[in-house]
Amino acid sequence: MPEDKNRKGGFLAFWTTLPGILTGLAALITAVVGAVALFKTQDGSDKSVNPASSSVTIDVSRGAKGSSGRLSMRRGDSADLEGGQVGQPANADVTFGPETTPTLRDTGTSSFAPVDARPTKSRCVAALRARSDTTELVSDVARRLVCVSTTEGNVAVLQIVRAPGVGNANLVLAYTVWP
Repeated sequence: MPEDKNRKGGFLAFWTTLPGILTGLAALITAVVGAVALFKTQDGSDKSVNPASSSVTIDVSRGAKGSSGRLSMRRGDSADLEGGQVGQPANADVTFGPETTPTLRDTGTSSFAPVDARPTKSRCVAALRARSDTTELVSDVARRLVCVSTTEGNVAVLQIVRAPGVGNANLVLAYTVWP
């Protein structure tokens, strides 16, 4: 019995030392941060990357008929914005790359130009003339709009509504295509 008391005494004595106190404090902070993270990912709400703008505000030019929609893409998926199709459509405009870092890729016949201003067809055309990117990191354009020149020769704008993250592997895009 005396040996058990010595072991318990040694264990309890550790927690009264500086290393013991720091260890306990680190454990407490880790537990609180973990609980908050779990609560935030399990609340069931559809958090937007850009909560101030849950849908794309796009000015479709007068007389032009644009098409709009939302797409949910998994890694490796491509999307045809004119047709609103995801998977491996024949006229794909954008691909959600398979890389570890979420990346939007062109399909060889399309290009990207991030914009800060409220997009119109003419602003997107000007942005695409000034800049033609072939890839965009999702994290770089998560709070911006991206103009796209489509495979069919149209101009589109897209916004990341929801980026992939903990508990969600899909990339959700809102888009509008101008003819």
